[in-house]
Parts: sequence; structure tokens; C-alpha cells
Amino acid sequence: MKTFTTILTTFGVFGSLSAADVTGRWKSEFDTQIGHLKYIYEFKADGGKLTGKALREREGEKTELEIKEGKLSGDGISFAEFVKFQDQEIRIDYNGKISGDEIRFTRKVGDFATTEIVAKREKEGSASVTGKWQAEFDTQAGKQKYTYEFKVDGEKLTGKAIGDIAGEKSVTEIKDGKVSGADISFVETVKFRGQDVRVEYKGKAAGDEIKFTRTVAESIKEQMVAKRVKAD
Repeated sequence: MKTFTTILTTFGVFGSLSAADVTGRWKSEFDTQIGHLKYIYEFKADGGKLTGKALREREGEKTELEIKEGKLSGDGISFAEFVKFQDQEIRIDYNGKISGDEIRFTRKVGDFATTEIVAKREKEGSASVTGKWQAEFDTQAGKQKYTYEFKVDGEKLTGKAIGDIAGEKSVTEIKDGKVSGADISFVETVKFRGQDVRVEYKGKAAGDEIKFTRTVAESIKEQMVAKRVKAD
């Protein structure tokens, strides 16, 4: 029973739904009765509470507005902003649904107009991991030494992994490589004692280090750190 409860809790079935992660910047552009509007929403989530600001641009005129009454519940999001227009303060209510990197909002401007808009997450640029990285770590197969040569093109990661596994050396091509923000992942298939072994890497880059979880043959997990090889 304890295990079953744990599973339900993990997948959000048991108890209240966790609020979606919206912290960060979101962009939107749309047409209204008063012209074309450009927005950047800067959200900060704390449990079910949403705060932040809305950076608004209309016909080159920019304003910064505080988000009020912000709430998050599961994939639901709502807040209000108050804008000055022709010496009047107008309340604008947002009610939306979060889906990955998009939020579809119904935007209600006082009693005048209702508009359907889409805000898209502004992603951080991919981490700069192009170059050589080295790692040494102990495994069930013995001490391993690696040099990784990475090349990044957008979010695509290519290159090779040069390994020394208990004295048995290998050079393998990196496959399925991806870089998204600070997250990096790829796969290598190594020959060890005459057999092909799939090794999956998932890591996070921070400056001149990448902390990886390395999964060997879909069963053995190893924690390791790769460090950037700096040019002389």
C-alpha cells in the first residue's frame, strides 16, 4: 500500500495537482481594437501564487505593469493587470491554460472586449559546450577516462567520445545529442569485451562543468562530472 501511494503521489494522482512551472519570460503579440500590442510577461511562481510584471508596447510606447491577483492551479493560470487609457484605469483579466511552452489566454478588457491570445516561453540560449571536456570516474568495470569533443548547432549536439575503459580504448560517435538551455543529453554505443553497450548521458552544464547521470545498458546509473579543457 505504501508503494502504491508513493506512485500515485509521484504522478500527481493522489492529492492536489502541482502548479505548472511558469517562472520566466513569455512573449505575445496580438491585434486589438486600439491597435497592435506586444507583451513580455515576467512570471514568478511560488506554489499556487503568481507574481511578476507585464512589459507592454503599443505604437512604440512602452509601459511596465505589476501583475495582480495571480494564481496557479494545475495547468490553470490567472491574473489581472491595470492599465491607464485616456486618464482612466482599466482592469484586464487573464485566464489561461498552460501547455508546455505555450499559454492560451482569454484576455478580457473591462466590459469592452475579449481576445484569445497565445504567450510563448522565451527560452534561454543553449549552453556553450562546444569544445573538449574531460572526465575520470570509477565504475563497476573499473576506472574510466574520457575526452568528449562536442559541437553545437542550435539545439543539436554532435561530436565524439574518446574513452579508456579499464585499459580498453574506444572512439565512438555521439548520437541523439541535444542541448536545451543548460540541459545536455546524448548517447554513445561502446564496444566492451566484444559486446555493444548503450550508454545514455543526461546532464546540466554550469560554467566549465557538466554534471552527468550516465546510464549503462539501461540499468546501471553513475554520477560523473566532465570539466572543460581550456585552450592554452
